[in-house]
Amino acid sequence: MRQFNILRGTKGFLTARNRALRFAYMITKTAKRRALILTFWEKHGLKATRDAFGVSRPTLYRWKKH
Repeated sequence: MRQFNILRGTKGFLTARNRALRFAYMITKTAKRRALILTFWEKHGLKATRDAFGVSRPTLYRWKKH
């Protein structure tokens, strides 16, 4: 069965699709981990975050600033 693509032949479609795919995978594992830790911190507080992840208070504030 053939698939029909309405955007086939549209100028710049492949470039836009390739950029979208590339940007979708740009988030690194480190950034994901930091986001997880910051979310945990907002939900459970400083002491629980320090106990669970071993991240210092200044580090948390620096991550939140960026």
